[in-house]
Amino acid sequence: MIEYEYDLTPYQNRVEDIISNYQIKVKHVEVDPSDPPFAYPTKNTIIMNDMYNSNVSSIFILAHEIYHIINDSNDQQIYAFSPLAKITEEKNAHKFAIRLLIESFDEDYVPNYIAVMYALGLPLSMEYLIKQEWIELHNRVTLNT
Repeated sequence: MIEYEYDLTPYQNRVEDIISNYQIKVKHVEVDPSDPPFAYPTKNTIIMNDMYNSNVSSIFILAHEIYHIINDSNDQQIYAFSPLAKITEEKNAHKFAIRLLIESFDEDYVPNYIAVMYALGLPLSMEYLIKQEWIELHNRVTLNT
């Protein structure tokens, strides 16, 4: 397997800043590996299952769950993470997590989106969402130059 490396520290810092700014409680548990992390918006809490069996980076999952907390996701009481999201709210949470990543890039260096997908462990089923955000970033950069 090809290894792609990308320093996710700026992304991690951005996520931690949002958690602090919104006073989101993040509780870490170790339960069954098939139980995904989830957001509980009415309690301003995210439960992260540290045993969750997924290739997706925990920082991406956390950023995804933050969306449900700060955007008053009211369609349901609890949101469980799934990389194969079908409903609009879940796709929006993925896009939010991708935008946070993009906003953490150094202005002088925007990595190839495929490399970042691999670094985050994102499935190819999410490529179209990531590509959309990369195109928007490219268009913004082009308009500003």
